[in-house]
Amino acid sequence: MALDYGRRRIGIAISDPTRTIATPGGVIERRRNAKPKKVPQRLLEMVRESDPSTILVGIPFAMDGLAGPMAQEVRTFTAAVKKATGIPTVEWDERLTTAQAEREIQAMGLSRGKRREKGRTDEMAAMLMLSSYLRLENLQQPGKEAADEDEALMDTP
Repeated sequence: MALDYGRRRIGIAISDPTRTIATPGGVIERRRNAKPKKVPQRLLEMVRESDPSTILVGIPFAMDGLAGPMAQEVRTFTAAVKKATGIPTVEWDERLTTAQAEREIQAMGLSRGKRREKGRTDEMAAMLMLSSYLRLENLQQPGKEAADEDEALMDTP
């Protein structure tokens, strides 16, 4: 599971049981002025339903790599999620994921109204983060890359 934390909403993505494919999982609207230590009840329900082994949380680093006030707020939220769920959390550099998400949504050919639906960019950003994380995780498994190459060669005519 991946979370794209924001003050107004949290974008969510989930993976399939094989931890290969990331899909958008929806958006949770946050109350105005909600504290980062307060984990939304709906998020806790989604965690129970999907039973993730890890929760990936995007950290908004500045382009120079420094963590500003928003990054600290996300880290506070991440600690609250870990405490509330008991599930390990992983911080992920989310630089440029929103811009990439907006490009992906535009490339989908949706109507302007569908592209601008609240939260669509947030859940797409979460999905892009989770997809990158799963790719990296799968490549780090011993023998995984070699097995994939062998499989690809077997599929070649």
